[in-house]
Amino acid sequence: MSRELRRYLIELLLSLLVISAVISGIIGIRYQSYQREMERIALVLKSDEVQQDVFQILKGDERISEKGADEILDRYGYTDPEDSEAGRQFLKDCRAVCAGGVICWFCFAGVLGFERYKKRKESEKQSQDIVDGLEKIRAGEYGQILLESDAYMEDQNWKRILDELDSLGSYVDMIRSQAHLEKEETKSLVTDLSHQLKTPVAALSSCLDILKNPDLSEKERREFQDRMEQQLHNLEQLISALVNISRMETGMIQLHLEESRIFDTVLEAVNRIWIKAQQKDIEIQMEAGDEMEDLKIRHDRKWLGEALINILDNAVKYSPSGTMVTLRAFRMNSFLRIEIQDQGIGIPRENYHKVFQRYFRGKHPEIQKEEGAGVGLYLARRIIEGHHGTISLDTRRMKKEKGTVFVVQIPC
Repeated sequence: MSRELRRYLIELLLSLLVISAVISGIIGIRYQSYQREMERIALVLKSDEVQQDVFQILKGDERISEKGADEILDRYGYTDPEDSEAGRQFLKDCRAVCAGGVICWFCFAGVLGFERYKKRKESEKQSQDIVDGLEKIRAGEYGQILLESDAYMEDQNWKRILDELDSLGSYVDMIRSQAHLEKEETKSLVTDLSHQLKTPVAALSSCLDILKNPDLSEKERREFQDRMEQQLHNLEQLISALVNISRMETGMIQLHLEESRIFDTVLEAVNRIWIKAQQKDIEIQMEAGDEMEDLKIRHDRKWLGEALINILDNAVKYSPSGTMVTLRAFRMNSFLRIEIQDQGIGIPRENYHKVFQRYFRGKHPEIQKEEGAGVGLYLARRIIEGHHGTISLDTRRMKKEKGTVFVVQIPC
């Protein structure tokens, strides 16, 4: 027996009990009235002076016990309700009340059954609509999942289900679009990586072939070995960046925020990029207030330093020789502000919102000729966000001055 049927039968049984109690009450009241009529008849039969006593009996001044009334009625042959008009009327009334109760119960059972049937059909239709909506989502149809009929809108539970289905459709649409975008980005990355790897691998292969020549002088041999070392270094940097971003996205990199001197972290990042800047004849200038030397904030020295190195490396990479990269660090009311400004090729306005995206690289020839996979700034953004901070471009200054200005803000 299903739960719904069991509940229906319980409701019918309860309604039968209620109707039976009402019928019993009505019959009980009618029986008392019948008894009073029979008592008056018994008093009339008992009276010697009928005319005088009838008035007293009708006024209710005279009473007789139920046993005494029965004895008098038995004496005159009123042993059964059918023997008197009052009794026959009483039985008739009882039958009418019972019939009315039965009819009421059947009507109630019919209405209740119809309501149950109607509710079950509506529930089946709503369930089918939900199934149809889920099939639409599976088929990629993310428009209006279900028609919002008045019947649905009156039921807050179903309305909430409809809202959740629409939200699910929108979410799946977003996920699918995101997956498609990432697929396209991955294709672009594979193409770009193939190009980036092809150059150093081809250079390494050429150098190895040349080094096999026994007629090379020691100077020439040393020159080709240096070239191989540089290409290996480029490959190592590219692979390291890809490994870091993969570890960051899979949650393998855990930031450990500890209170320590931020000046040491910034200075270490500058020192790490200093040699590369010198090789391009680019000067790195630091501007920091006196309070910076002793300022302590909660940060992960290793990974925040990695983020600053990526930003500085980007500034040095895309700046011409003889220019300057300036790092400014100063404390605001509740956060530390770090600005890294270069005098390089800059960023086109239409790419302002793309530079921190994964695998993004500009189309400028100066960018394309440099090694890279478009992961450095993305990794920097993820690390800084892990410090509850932000990284952005100072577009207002970039409109007035040459180059790019990165702004990093971290709570302190």
